[in-house]
Amino acid sequence: MTEVELKQIICAVRGGPESRDTVTHAINLALETGARLTFFHVLDAEFLQYATVGPLSVVYSELAEMAKFAMLIVCDRARRRGVTQVDYILREGSIARQLLQFAVETHAEVLVIGRPTRSPGRNVFRVEELETLTAELERVGQIRVIQVTPSDPSA
Repeated sequence: MTEVELKQIICAVRGGPESRDTVTHAINLALETGARLTFFHVLDAEFLQYATVGPLSVVYSELAEMAKFAMLIVCDRARRRGVTQVDYILREGSIARQLLQFAVETHAEVLVIGRPTRSPGRNVFRVEELETLTAELERVGQIRVIQVTPSDPSA
């Protein structure tokens, strides 16, 4: 598949139905290469800066627990398919900044990420923003970025 031996694959997961094909692609790549697979999710808590009451922190805690549960599910899915080295990382903050930082920290060879779709939900990045981020990740993080277009975002 590549001229470089893959040891570490990062799969950025938002968690919605659009993530299915991205997760499947990353699992298939891990099975094909024997590389460690790390699912990566960023909680962007920007809304908390506008919070004036305590209950929003409770909402955020629940979102964090839901994200953790979603990551446990995709890890289980990978293990059931035969991936032996799989884990997940949850981070907080800017999604682009955290992706770049994690790519640099891990020295991963590949990042699998979903492409924006026309769906009822809000995309994290517009196509142009993702292209800019991809170029920066490849340049600074020294990582190959594979963008996966969901086959059916409503599925």
